[in-house]
Amino acid sequence: MEKAVIVPIKFKCTEEKIFNDMLALVEAQYKDYASFLSPCVLGEKVPECDGVLIPVMDKDVYFHYEELKAIGKPVLVITTQFGVSLMFDWESVNYLKEKGVEVYHPHSVELAVSILKGLTLKRTMKKGKFLMFHDSQGEGLIDEEFKIFYWWNDECQKAMHDRFGVNIVHKSFKKLGADALKISDEEAIAELNKRKFPSSVSRPQALVSSMKLYMQICREIDAEGDVIGCGVNCLNEAFYTDTTPCLAWHLLQQERDISFICEGDTASLMMKFLAENTIKDSVFLTNIYPFLSGKPALDHEKLDAFPEVEDPDDHALIAHCGYLGCLPQKMCDKWMLRDCALGWLVGENSTAIDAEIGTGPITICKFSNNFDRMMVIRAELEKYIGYPGTDFRNGGLIRVPDGERFMDKNYSHHIIVVKGKRYLQLKAIASLFGVKVEEV
Repeated sequence: MEKAVIVPIKFKCTEEKIFNDMLALVEAQYKDYASFLSPCVLGEKVPECDGVLIPVMDKDVYFHYEELKAIGKPVLVITTQFGVSLMFDWESVNYLKEKGVEVYHPHSVELAVSILKGLTLKRTMKKGKFLMFHDSQGEGLIDEEFKIFYWWNDECQKAMHDRFGVNIVHKSFKKLGADALKISDEEAIAELNKRKFPSSVSRPQALVSSMKLYMQICREIDAEGDVIGCGVNCLNEAFYTDTTPCLAWHLLQQERDISFICEGDTASLMMKFLAENTIKDSVFLTNIYPFLSGKPALDHEKLDAFPEVEDPDDHALIAHCGYLGCLPQKMCDKWMLRDCALGWLVGENSTAIDAEIGTGPITICKFSNNFDRMMVIRAELEKYIGYPGTDFRNGGLIRVPDGERFMDKNYSHHIIVVKGKRYLQLKAIASLFGVKVEEV
């Protein structure tokens, strides 16, 4: 596993023993996430690294902050045996921030780990690729919706590459589907028999077709090399395959730890990839239907009305292709592969994932079109709700702090949901990449 390369920094006035003792504790705490180089005294030339560490804060910080700023690397302040920043460091940390130093002072080990993982990604993801399969930029089964999505545009791809360095490789979905069909049923069944997962899929051939698609996606990934994320234009170009990629996505992340996205949405994949690789919890893409959206949202899901709740303006439904979202089993409390709720559009041989995470706090996030801002919303997943015979079989009822503000500020119908209270982790990750946070 790649690790962040960190250089410890010692102030000249700090006693050697105090510095070495605390540094040893920090190194032991974070050895799985960081490679610590030999310490430097502030003012010495610092070797190439991802960031620097202050394990002991000292009075020199107020007189030699320019040397710290000149290093030009993120500064991580971890000054206790508990692997976090000391509360008495708040004044010096705030001083550094006011002087223009990029400084992080985690209050928890979890936050520190996210920052170290973010520093690692900032360097390593530039070698990675997002492999996307599609044959058009919005033309297809429901092109009146898909043609207006920004993620097809070259401007979007360029802005994402400029900000994060990741390369996007486009390949034919039509060819992928055709090559998958060439795999024999016997070979696919043999692979299916190696795996166990909950399923209520009514057509055995749907499982066989899903496994063929997964096998072919893996072959394409192996042939391309350095793939860190993958997606297909699954809904709008569903005619290029005889199934949906939901099982393939589950297996891709479950077995290979490669991020995936639905509908070819590279912009959402970028947000999802960063969250998945810095925060250890459930992360998924879904659609959001605020109650304030009214009839258009209800019509899209074939619903007659929103559920009765207090403060309906601050509530929304979330679901994607009939269920909460496409998640790997390892991220869920409940997981079942089912017949696709949108079989009327993509064919009866298709499948979908019916997944549930625990109710409680969630954090909604999404990058802006220019990737210079990140929308972050602290929300609550209140319960699960479903309507048989509709396109909303088992989704979430969520509450947001201010529904009207959400309607004014929201970036997209696609959102990324992270389980738990993750504002500070997401804010730190955004800052590492020079992205401003817009809390909604």
